[in-house]
Amino acid sequence: MRPSHPKERDLRIDFFRGLALIFIFIDHVPDNSWAKGTLKNFGFADASEVFVLLAGFSAGLAYLSLEERGGFRAVAERATRRAREIYVWHIGVFLIASLLLFLAARAFGKPSYVNNIVVGHLATDPVTTLLSAFGLYYQPNMMNILPMYVLLMLWLPAIIAMLRRSIPLALTVAFSIWLATNVTGLNLPSFQMATGWFFNPFAWQLLFTVGAAAAMVARRAPSAPRPEILIPAGAFVVFAFLVAAPWVAISWLPSERLLPRDLMGAMSKSDLSLWRLLHVLALAYVVAAIVPKNATWLKQSWANAVSLCGKHSLEIFSLGTLLSFLGWIALAELGSSQLMVAAINVAGIAIMSMTAWQLSRRKEDRRALAQATPVQALAS
Repeated sequence: MRPSHPKERDLRIDFFRGLALIFIFIDHVPDNSWAKGTLKNFGFADASEVFVLLAGFSAGLAYLSLEERGGFRAVAERATRRAREIYVWHIGVFLIASLLLFLAARAFGKPSYVNNIVVGHLATDPVTTLLSAFGLYYQPNMMNILPMYVLLMLWLPAIIAMLRRSIPLALTVAFSIWLATNVTGLNLPSFQMATGWFFNPFAWQLLFTVGAAAAMVARRAPSAPRPEILIPAGAFVVFAFLVAAPWVAISWLPSERLLPRDLMGAMSKSDLSLWRLLHVLALAYVVAAIVPKNATWLKQSWANAVSLCGKHSLEIFSLGTLLSFLGWIALAELGSSQLMVAAINVAGIAIMSMTAWQLSRRKEDRRALAQATPVQALAS
């Protein structure tokens, strides 16, 4: 029997996952000046890498514990159920977003609302397009993350099985698949892109696996940051910052770059380039080293609002996608003044936070009802 080590909840996981979701919402609103302050401007990786890494970490924590209690079959059943749930949410977001964009295009006489997101095929060939969407072959712009996540959850039981045998084995297999993908161009077919899915699941599974492996290490015993890792990781984060040169996007700051932008060559997001991978891993190690898992500020109300978004990541990501389309329409039709931009961002973040709060409250009410029901039955 494997030992179980219940540990205090790591507040950093939900907080930074929630922050990544907020950044994704901001980044997905076209012409959003607030996007200059999101992670993508401060290095090679962006909020997508953070989200997938933390998704792997939290999945590792949950499913490793489940495997201890119920074995591999329980892991496979729950992971499959979760994949189905994500699939349903993806299809729902696709249908609602498509309807919203078609209505906006018709109401304002702007086909760009449909054409820029590549949903126009629903009007010209609805049957084929819907069947392709249901088969995850048709993935409109900004609606291509959840399909990858579906496959990652289906891959998760294999990750858990390999981790139980050996962490180096799991990482070697995942790295080998990633390497083969980047060398051969291995990918799944896509309607929009000749090269395949925008988020290539064969590449991104490496980041998800690394997150799950880190969770297994964290469950065994807490360890202090190791200087031989922390120093190079910190240096790489600074290096990525200098290459990204976020100050050049701000008009009143110097426009010169200290290092050329193309110094590192192409940085494919679709295939999770090595530079993006190294950046998010280095950043995660540095943040984990300098932010305690029970830091006082993580318990403050504003941080809790962000953390609640991270706890309900699927629902909040889906909501954020729809809100980003509404924000795009609002900016295009009402003007893109700084006041309007601020109003759209604040409103979107507030709606996401309030929704997460309501979801948490409903979950607590259901838990309280479930606990009270047996007592009531005995009393009667």
